[in-house]
Amino acid sequence: MKKEEIINLLHNNKPPCLDTLRGSLKEFDEEKQIMVMEYDAISEFCHSDNEVVQGGFITGMLDSTMAHLVIALKKFQSNPVSLDINVSFVAPAHPGILTAKSKILRMGKSIVFAYATMKQNDQMIASATSTIKLIPVSKRPL
Repeated sequence: MKKEEIINLLHNNKPPCLDTLRGSLKEFDEEKQIMVMEYDAISEFCHSDNEVVQGGFITGMLDSTMAHLVIALKKFQSNPVSLDINVSFVAPAHPGILTAKSKILRMGKSIVFAYATMKQNDQMIASATSTIKLIPVSKRPL
């Protein structure tokens, strides 16, 4: 499967949760095992007078970026199921564009270890690691 086919499948089979998070794929590098996604954090995702993005949304964005990388690398043949996600927050995120970058640390036959970072205007917001279980899918794309 070519890179363009993978990107088209990701765009055409986008889950509703990605629309809710206002996420979009920006970069996929199969060789480097990297994916970059952008999210438009709206005021409805915020607390503190709509100034700070709630950490659960950041966690969901990081999780989604790692999961989509796994989906792409496994050519839509596995559902990634998070066994754990560990997030460290280093700065508040504000409404606007957030950029998440995920990378595979290790991929086995049934378990994947992934890492992701979230930045806003080149400032680190959070980082995450995840242990992901691979569940085979039926004959359709995710």
